[in-house]
Amino acid sequence: MISMLLVYYGKGKGKTTAALGTVLRALGRGWRVLLVQFMKSGSSGETHFLKSLPQTYRKRIYVISVGVEEFINPEDLSNYAASVTMALIYGFFKEVYPSLMRGLRPKLVVFDELGIASHIGLIEEGLVLSILRRFVGNPEKHAIITGRYVPKTVRDVADLVTEVREVKHYYKKGFANIEGLDV
Repeated sequence: MISMLLVYYGKGKGKTTAALGTVLRALGRGWRVLLVQFMKSGSSGETHFLKSLPQTYRKRIYVISVGVEEFINPEDLSNYAASVTMALIYGFFKEVYPSLMRGLRPKLVVFDELGIASHIGLIEEGLVLSILRRFVGNPEKHAIITGRYVPKTVRDVADLVTEVREVKHYYKKGFANIEGLDV
């Protein structure tokens, strides 16, 4: 078996949705999955759904949110939300992530919004690359990274890069965060 590193990025809507579709496909094939959502608090519809799955599936998926409710302004990373999220991300990768990888032994890991977290400086690009390079050539593991912006260095090592482009969006009509469609 080969390993794959997939990237879904761009300004269009549907990056996380594409990753979650792959999660469902992997669960349907009996894979163990780790879904890590960065810059999110864990109150999304997908998080509620995945945590409510029957035990048959729940024992094969672990969902973790690494973020806070507050919006992070990329122009001011000294604010509370950015500082706490930065600490959570580094703590996650130093302490939690290694034990999850050993204990769960996932065949698929989704790093949702890690691209944007790296782009705005919440985590160093070099650390992201070192984590993702562990998947390259590893026949037992696949990874997906999403985010509006994903560094070019990450896209360069990926096996699949899909850019999601906005053509038209209801945000421009004043509709934001529609429950069931966005959160």
